[in-house]
Amino acid sequence: MAKTIVIVATLDTRGDEVEYIKEIIEKKGHRVITVDAGVMGKPYFEGDIPREKVAEAGGKSLKELMEAAEKGADRYEATKVMIEGVKKITRELYKKGKLDGIMSLGGSTNASLGAAAMKELPIGVPKLLATTFLDPRPVGDDDIAMMQTPVDLVGLNKIVRRTLHNAAGAMIGMVEQGIPREEAKRLIGITALGVTTPAVQKVISRLEKRGWDAVVFHAKTSILERLINEGSVEGVIDLTSFETVPMVLYLPEDISMLTASPEARRTRLGIAGEKGLPQIIAPGGLDMHIFPGTGIDSVPPQYKGRAWTMHGPGVVLVRTNNEELAKLGKNIAERANRAKGPVSIIIPLRGFSEASRKEAPLYDPEADRGFIEAIKKNVESKVRVLEVDCHINEDKFADKVVEVFIELTAKRR
Repeated sequence: MAKTIVIVATLDTRGDEVEYIKEIIEKKGHRVITVDAGVMGKPYFEGDIPREKVAEAGGKSLKELMEAAEKGADRYEATKVMIEGVKKITRELYKKGKLDGIMSLGGSTNASLGAAAMKELPIGVPKLLATTFLDPRPVGDDDIAMMQTPVDLVGLNKIVRRTLHNAAGAMIGMVEQGIPREEAKRLIGITALGVTTPAVQKVISRLEKRGWDAVVFHAKTSILERLINEGSVEGVIDLTSFETVPMVLYLPEDISMLTASPEARRTRLGIAGEKGLPQIIAPGGLDMHIFPGTGIDSVPPQYKGRAWTMHGPGVVLVRTNNEELAKLGKNIAERANRAKGPVSIIIPLRGFSEASRKEAPLYDPEADRGFIEAIKKNVESKVRVLEVDCHINEDKFADKVVEVFIELTAKRR
């Protein structure tokens, strides 16, 4: 069956390359819709959705953008308008069933345009960013395939043709492959880190026996939030709430340095509460700061003098203290209080990660008390708090998590 592939590009600078890749795709029996996001130069050919319509969708006329550019306006001002335009057009094409896959090709500007459009689409829709400027920041955590072009996309020389053939082949392969048939199992989102992986594995094995399928998120929840919003995930076990540490305790510049993102997120998984999903929250990983480095001398000065350990050759784990854990506990309690669905907070009393087992480098039950006391002080009566006398990675803890989660799902029904 023929598929429709959308190509986002600036047809004044990449027009001949887009036309070439369009012909390759159409020879394979698929349709192409070109979206022209250029502003200044004359297009090599008119896009199926011309630049005038893209600008209008972004909130301004092309004439306004061109006049502003001629008067010396920052190029990014026009780019922002075109980004909003391609986002809106992409959403509309997908809703109308006119988009089975999307790709873009060009430099850094087109990477921003293409990635912005792709982020408007559900997880699983084929997305390919062919770029001369391989920078992962526009992509973030999304399921966007990136392909670096070995030379600039200027002129159809032998290297460029080979590159475009590969890009077209990748795109065609993805849309022809299609999305596998959905299974009947219900989907649950679980958060993890290496130091809580044993707990995650135990919880998953128990849930699978009860008809649940689990998808795991390693220290990042932005994609989990999207899946919840799309209605794909029916429950959350936030076993590893470590992501709260930088969000609550760090300055924006520190977060940007650690995440390589200009945006400092301050909230997480609020959408699960808004949607009323059953949730389990546990303090997995809250016993540590995670820094890149080769030892305690590598970490910021304010953390030196604390207990620490290495987690691999380039990662330093530094112990969180009682005061920090109290702040984290208050934040998590407030999130649980806002939830519209059933929530339980389950706390292992003998350590929040593999690094804080008894006799392990980050073992500090007194610091952990800061979290426990803050939870009890700040949660409302509707939130059930359970303390389990074991370590987070023990079977006993996994048993309790699954038992309570099944109870919560029954309440929601």
